Amino acid sequence: MTNTPETRTTMPVTEKIGLAFALLTAIILLCISLYSLIVDTILKFDLYGILIDLIVLGISIFLGYFSIRMYKKSVYYESLVSSAFDEGIYTRLEPVLRKVAETHVEMEDLESRLNRIDRKVQTVIDEQVKTEKNPRVEVEKAIAPGTSMMFVVKSIFLTIITMSGFLFMISTPPGPSHFATLVFYVLWWLLISSEFKLFDNSAAWVMVFVPILLVPVGFMILDAFLEINTAIALFYAFLVLYAFLYFAWAVYETKGTLPFNLDLSKYIKMK
Repeated sequence: MTNTPETRTTMPVTEKIGLAFALLTAIILLCISLYSLIVDTILKFDLYGILIDLIVLGISIFLGYFSIRMYKKSVYYESLVSSAFDEGIYTRLEPVLRKVAETHVEMEDLESRLNRIDRKVQTVIDEQVKTEKNPRVEVEKAIAPGTSMMFVVKSIFLTIITMSGFLFMISTPPGPSHFATLVFYVLWWLLISSEFKLFDNSAAWVMVFVPILLVPVGFMILDAFLEINTAIALFYAFLVLYAFLYFAWAVYETKGTLPFNLDLSKYIKMK
């Protein structure tokens, strides 16, 4: 395994601790020997004591010099290895590593495209099987791939409820109108998510948190500039756009195609 800047060989921690203790010991011996030398020289002259003090002083100086020297050598070798790695091995490996990273990104992009193609193929197979078993599926295909007639019925029913709630709030605006409007955003999200089984999709949950965060705050901001009925109408217009975009995303995410058979290339070729 090639060493990286984070895994290059350096002086072990135990050796650094040993050098630190050696240097500390040298300093202590140096202080004691100097103190004893002053005492033996000035206070009471003791030739034998002076000789011992000089020996201890020499040992402490040698020990301190040895510790500092070893530490400097370690730092020098580490910097030398680091420089050799940066200028030698890493310089040669950098193009290879960059190529590996680019290949990884390309593989992820290829995997995403293959998953999208797989969903499209599976959708075509499912629609073909439905057509052979039930001629009524042509009506469902005209709506969107993967949808059912029950989804259409639920959508119509929820549309009626949404319009009734809109007209009721326009004629008699309730107090918490922003919460009442938010309920319809969540209902449409639940309908589409249940149809396409998106409750395990993290992006789908982001889609429901967006109106939860923006609708109440938006009402409070617009209430200072617009009448309440105008604000309600504006947010219901956004609800239509939100439901359509979330539905289109759900179809594309699960079936790999766009709803309502939006094949623009066919129309471009015809023109």
